[in-house]
Amino acid sequence: MKDIDLKIVFRLKEIEGIQAGFFPFPRSLTVYPSEICNLDCPGCNSKGIHKRNGFMDFDLFQGIVEDFALNGGKAVAFEGGGEPMMHPQIGAMLGCCKFFQLKTGIITNGTFYWPEMLLADWIRISIPNANKVDNRVLDNLMKLRTNRITTKIGVKLLRSKLCPQPDFSLLYTDYIQIKDLRNHKDSLRDNPDFVEPCGFTPLRAVVDYDGTFYPCPYFYAQKNTSIGKGLLSELWSSEAHKEAIKNIKNCNEYDCPMQDIDWAGLKKADLDFI
Repeated sequence: MKDIDLKIVFRLKEIEGIQAGFFPFPRSLTVYPSEICNLDCPGCNSKGIHKRNGFMDFDLFQGIVEDFALNGGKAVAFEGGGEPMMHPQIGAMLGCCKFFQLKTGIITNGTFYWPEMLLADWIRISIPNANKVDNRVLDNLMKLRTNRITTKIGVKLLRSKLCPQPDFSLLYTDYIQIKDLRNHKDSLRDNPDFVEPCGFTPLRAVVDYDGTFYPCPYFYAQKNTSIGKGLLSELWSSEAHKEAIKNIKNCNEYDCPMQDIDWAGLKKADLDFI
């Protein structure tokens, strides 16, 4: 069974709750701590927002995380946006999550290594061309493997015209994901014209570097999907949240893993109640 199928199985009761007309408070929070990146990878989903060039204020982050934890949140994932490990206080952010007993994960391009990264429960390194891996990434993978105690380490490789058959023989990690590059001139397959929005949006929370909450990590591909700024406990299930979900019209632009789900077979959440 795929990871995404397991996530659905474990969260069926919450999906049923959505069908009944309410939003359960999210277990996980995706944080974009940085809108700055040191690379220019082909097919990067986030290039459109790098121009804002901002870092999340630590006090803002601390307030968001405290509110999230006190209201039943369980895990925080540091993603981008830009490269999370470029944030000058990323170690303190990870420590803050540990203080509130939150599970933590990192998605990174692998060009940075800080000992504090190993406070995370998992780290996934995104590699755009597995047949031409930056030596910094290989060195940092070695450091992560050597110094970790319990951190799970994985990589995500892109299959594209630049790398149609990814070679992962040098990548000794706990797991490897291989995904197709999408929405790019080097893609091996075309995006569908239309992909129905998924039923998971009421189960997830995403916060950008400036403290704005969104219902989906691909918010920059959609219009009018801001939930607002403030405390998640106050924004969740608000009219702004419901309106943001209604404004998600077509999810075909990027390769969201939710596209693989048979929502009809799962009696997917009917959001007409909003």
